[in-house]
Amino acid sequence: MRSERPASWQTSFWSLALPLLVLGASALASWGIWDRERQDIENQLQAEFDTRVRETVGLFRERMLAYEQALHATHGLFATAGRVERGDFQAFVASLRIETHPGLQGMGYSMRVPAGERESHVRAVRSTGFPAYSITPPGNRRELTSALYFEPSGSSLLSTLGTDYYAEPSRRHAMDASRDSGSIAISNKIKLPEEDAQQVQAGYRMYLPLYEGGKLPSTVEERRAAITGWIYAAFSMEGLMNNILGERTNIAVEVYDGGVGQGDEQLQDSLGDRVGGESAVKLLFASQRVQVGGYSWIVTAQSLPNFATPIATSKLQLVAGVGATASVLLALLTWTLLRRRIRMRRADEELRAAKENAEAASRAKSQFLAAASHDLRQPVQALGLFTAALQAMARRPQLGGAEVAQIASRLQLSLQGLGRLLNGLFDLSGLDSGTVSVERRTIAVAESLAELQNAFAGPAAEKGLDFRVQLPKRLWVNTDPLLLSRVLSNLVANALRYTERGRILVGCRRRAGGLVEFQVLDTGIGIAQEEQARIFGDFYQVANVARDRERGMGLGLAIAQRSAQLLGGTIKVRSVPGRGSVFSVTLPMAPAPAIASAGDGAAQRPARFGGQVLVIDDDPQITQAMQGLLREWGYDTIIAGSIEAAVAAASQAEGNRGIGLILSDYQLAGGASGIEAIRAIEQQTGRAVPAILVTGDTSANAADEARRGGYPLLHKPVDPAALLDLLVTRSRAST
Repeated sequence: MRSERPASWQTSFWSLALPLLVLGASALASWGIWDRERQDIENQLQAEFDTRVRETVGLFRERMLAYEQALHATHGLFATAGRVERGDFQAFVASLRIETHPGLQGMGYSMRVPAGERESHVRAVRSTGFPAYSITPPGNRRELTSALYFEPSGSSLLSTLGTDYYAEPSRRHAMDASRDSGSIAISNKIKLPEEDAQQVQAGYRMYLPLYEGGKLPSTVEERRAAITGWIYAAFSMEGLMNNILGERTNIAVEVYDGGVGQGDEQLQDSLGDRVGGESAVKLLFASQRVQVGGYSWIVTAQSLPNFATPIATSKLQLVAGVGATASVLLALLTWTLLRRRIRMRRADEELRAAKENAEAASRAKSQFLAAASHDLRQPVQALGLFTAALQAMARRPQLGGAEVAQIASRLQLSLQGLGRLLNGLFDLSGLDSGTVSVERRTIAVAESLAELQNAFAGPAAEKGLDFRVQLPKRLWVNTDPLLLSRVLSNLVANALRYTERGRILVGCRRRAGGLVEFQVLDTGIGIAQEEQARIFGDFYQVANVARDRERGMGLGLAIAQRSAQLLGGTIKVRSVPGRGSVFSVTLPMAPAPAIASAGDGAAQRPARFGGQVLVIDDDPQITQAMQGLLREWGYDTIIAGSIEAAVAAASQAEGNRGIGLILSDYQLAGGASGIEAIRAIEQQTGRAVPAILVTGDTSANAADEARRGGYPLLHKPVDPAALLDLLVTRSRAST
């Protein structure tokens, strides 16, 4: 067989650590390359973004300046002409072609009406063809204005004619500022229903004052006294921003009302969130203040996710993909080379170990054959001598019966020794070749130890030894009961063989980690420290140099050790020469057997009987162990060691709950049978009682009698799971 020698923890650690280190280093290098590429792309995008922002702000300023130019041109018309009629105003505004200026909705003239001239002013305008003309909103105010002209007028002329815009605070502020400064002033954001009757829009008005004589007075007081009206331009912000980006729609631009400002200044130029999870390119953001006509505007621009070109995004993805792939491949290559080196080193170690094992096996084979040949020759030689003696005695005229009986007895002893040797060799051969199968099931520790007590109590009593077996309660192991019995039997037999006086104690203890430790303690001759490692070898015996076959063949501990290894356990020994030894076997502990339900076989509570369970066995250890097991399963259990005791117990139980089931050994003391006990109880109670028989008899007679009586039969050692299934079945049959 090929031996598998596990690698040291250092080898296992470095076989994983080095590939991970290579993976981390290559991933870090790949990230550095990717990050540098990302920074280059972002720098390029930042430069392009800044250019686009400058172009957008410049176009915004150009459009606002175009509005100012149209306003100054209209102002020039009024300044040069003594009187401007409606037709003149209409023709002049048409010549300006304001439709070419995005967002500019029209040009208008608002006249200042002195408070005492309101009535005359209204009559004069009505005489020009507007009989319904009036100044709105109505009411007496110290300062009055009236919107006389607005072009292009369209269908909204009648709605704007006569409107006193000075009465509105949002426009009054701009009109006062324009009057006092003599320059352009812009109103706060207003609604412009009058400029477009089809749609109400948010917009602004630019105002430029008109003074008497067409000249700008030098002082504020003079300007307020000389004011005659205002030329104004109405524009909407939506129209102003329309198509300001052209065909390139990868930047979002917004304009905010900044009020009166201090001039052009850049507020922010920062990097915001990154574009979605694919490219990791940052979104760009900029904000700039623009001053036009003494009014501040805040223009903001933000790049959209499609601002980063697909080529740039793909380039980053390519760098990331190539870097990740290269990192993984380097790590895999490192891991492969390390594994190959480890396998080569392990192969060398296995080859060296195989050579050592082969040499050790050769030596062991020689020693085994030498010991086996000696032990085989001894009984064979004795058989030959006894046969020759019988042949010589056959030539006598008379044969003595005592002599023949003596030779026959010795022949029988030689044959028994030869049989024990052959059985031991066969057991070792099966264990070494792997042909022994392990059939695990959950068994009660008390049952296994009770069998040892039954088997070895007699031989121990013959030698005058105090033999005790401690039976634990509520303790189970999952193991092969036959192999466990072989291990414990060999250990107890070995203790009996080398203990001349004192005691032998067999017990079991729970250990940490869910383990169970079986112990066999004796007060025998003990084993020296230097011999403890050799006692599990084949044909090795302590203090039996003469190879006395009455002391065994030296195979018991070897068989026990190999059997324990098959069960997943180990055998340990502690000994002091002249004081005794302790052999221990450690096995995994198992939970209590699961209880199958009637429906799906899942673990459930066991079915109950109408009364108590009566256990009948002439061995007190068996009845106590069975009583403990049944009580753990929830059954009310009483015990009896004979037919008489069972009948008495049944009679007493009838006054309480009665007997619901009988669990009896087939063969009882005094030649009685369990079937007789069952019938006696039924006669006493006057009713049929469900019963189960247990037997160690493998003959056909026991099975036939149980079948004729209609009683289920279980063979020892009893499988707890099979017993529980049968109890559940019998409980259903009785209900």
